[in-house]
Amino acid sequence: MLNPDDYIFIGIIGKTTKIDGSLTIVPLTTFPERFKKMEEFFLTKEYSSPMTVKVTNIVYNNKKITVKLDGINSIEKAQELMGYRITVHIDDKTDLPEDYYYHDDLKECKVYSDEGEELGQLIKVLEMSSNDIYVVNYKGKELLIPAISQFVKEIDIEKRKITVSLINGMLPDEN
Repeated sequence: MLNPDDYIFIGIIGKTTKIDGSLTIVPLTTFPERFKKMEEFFLTKEYSSPMTVKVTNIVYNNKKITVKLDGINSIEKAQELMGYRITVHIDDKTDLPEDYYYHDDLKECKVYSDEGEELGQLIKVLEMSSNDIYVVNYKGKELLIPAISQFVKEIDIEKRKITVSLINGMLPDEN
């Protein structure tokens, strides 16, 4: 049986586009071109085990991605897949350029000030249109740190350590 914890999300199946059962893909990856190389998708809903579907065609048209899946030949069949998440096995993650990180790799990293003070643990990453926001559990409160070079000075995934430089007023207990 497949273990859902062994997979990461890279997209969501969107709405139908044609009567033949074609569907749109909403990418959740910085590198949507990766879909072009995929011959099959693992689809999940909630925390269920992934199911495998074969890709028969993918079309890129003005930032819109449309996929045709084997055996999905009607709008009704396609609508059953809307909202499913496209996943890949963690071993098949794309190599990222320098200074890019998978959110799952950042979770549970300890966050330290540039003066060496432990601030807390990163608990989640919020995806925003301009930049991500790191959410750190700081003394039971949420410390929000924009994921930009002004604040994030170093990330060491192997040591599970993120070093940040904060400005006055960023800590939740500061007035």
